[in-house]
Amino acid sequence: METLGQRIKYYRKKAGIQQKRLAETLGISASALNYYESDKRQPTAVMLADIAGALNITGDALLGLDLHPDLVAQNRTEFNTLYAIRNLNPAGQKLALDYITSLAETTKYGRKK
Repeated sequence: METLGQRIKYYRKKAGIQQKRLAETLGISASALNYYESDKRQPTAVMLADIAGALNITGDALLGLDLHPDLVAQNRTEFNTLYAIRNLNPAGQKLALDYITSLAETTKYGRKK
């Protein structure tokens, strides 16, 4: 994904959102969103933030600055968890990771594989 437009389209599709629906959420026309996705126009900084928020991704991911672009929160809970962990110091992050790992390994909280 080289361009901003390609990243907007990629993350929109990854989220399973149709162009028309995202445009409605953003309060713009589908053609305006199409211009962004085809790099014919560049969104404003405010619109970039709105797009990132609507897609539950970081602005860094949208701008291509994220070191791990495929590690994108799939929903608001994942986003909030990641945000909370990033606000911990390294010792707190290790403790949180240990706790989350142990939860995932339990039958009650872990996903079936």
